[in-house]
Amino acid sequence: MSSPPAQRPRPPPAPGAARPAVPPEVRRQQLLQAWADGKATLKDVRGYSDAELYAVAQAAHTYFYQGRIEEARTLFHGLFAVDPTNAYFARGMGVVEMAAGNREGALAAFDVAAKLDPRDAGILVGRAEVKLTLGQKGGAVEDLRRATQLAAPTDPAVRKAQAMLQLLTRR
Repeated sequence: MSSPPAQRPRPPPAPGAARPAVPPEVRRQQLLQAWADGKATLKDVRGYSDAELYAVAQAAHTYFYQGRIEEARTLFHGLFAVDPTNAYFARGMGVVEMAAGNREGALAAFDVAAKLDPRDAGILVGRAEVKLTLGQKGGAVEDLRRATQLAAPTDPAVRKAQAMLQLLTRR
């Protein structure tokens, strides 16, 4: 009985040609490893869409405006755990932490949001408000000045920053 013919290695696919599909279990393991290595988020691993996550964020907003702070807090923490690269979720976490009376947690969340999106005037205004409650007037004024430079003067966050600056810098 003869042995089966040796298999020749397959040539690489031509440029632009479709690559063979990766088996789902292999893809899942690759995503889990990327998540463990800090190169992917739980959003990537679970395959959540932006629309799905923003639907949860809408529910969190609804809870917040209904005064159901703990429910909103749970949802924003969950959203941030699923996608820690999203400044909007970090900002929402800051808002609900402040509403829950956790000023230090609110500042930490706004700090993360500002790192993720340093050009968002609203994040800086929110962080300034938290800093004021912590007695950090200088840091608040710095954030407010930066916020006024980031967007058009008609932007609501810029108008709020300007009003706050007027009050804080009166002599």
